[in-house]
Amino acid sequence: YCSDQVFNADECGLFWKKMPERTFLAKHNKSASGHKAAKDRITILFCSNASGDYIMKPLVINKSKHPRSFKGININNLPVYWNANKRAWATTKLFNDWFYNSFVPDVKKYLIKKGLPFKVLLLLDNAPGHPQDLKHENVEIVFLPKNTTSLLQPLDQGIISTFKALYIKNTFRYILDQLENDGSPSIVDAWKKFTTLDSVKHIGMTYLNIKKSTLHNRWKAV
Repeated sequence: YCSDQVFNADECGLFWKKMPERTFLAKHNKSASGHKAAKDRITILFCSNASGDYIMKPLVINKSKHPRSFKGININNLPVYWNANKRAWATTKLFNDWFYNSFVPDVKKYLIKKGLPFKVLLLLDNAPGHPQDLKHENVEIVFLPKNTTSLLQPLDQGIISTFKALYIKNTFRYILDQLENDGSPSIVDAWKKFTTLDSVKHIGMTYLNIKKSTLHNRWKAV
């Protein structure tokens, strides 16, 4: 396999409306009477190749398949793959759906465009939601040894933390835009407008901001 044909997939949790602890908004959320803390969690599944040339559109798993802010929105037009279960977890069923209906066709299309054969090595950890019986004639799946994820899994070597840092940066920019252009009278009012749909748009923007060099260097580190 060449580096364009070796992939790693991994999930992370994201509290999509939680700001860093030392920010004004985080302190306000804790002190506001009757205010529900921003504890809504989603799961994001990332996948990239060893060359850093390709990062897939991420899968986002929410508790609700059709949040209120999605009214009138075709989920097939979102900048992410979208799915849901009651706990917003990456279950075996959802991972199977992602593997056969997103990973396989997307990677095949990418490799054909690169002039490479559709022959792939996919590295996975032993998370409960990763089915051991995944099979595809063009994909060899290798499970990393137990308790080695933080040491061996490329996406855990700074790529996910880079994504989260960029996501926060984009949310700060959103608040500034609300204050300057949309007439929000305060930071709190601006942040109240931030919806699940806004979060999805930010995720779509953010993963594209991860540099090829960042992806490639993290692979080299393992």
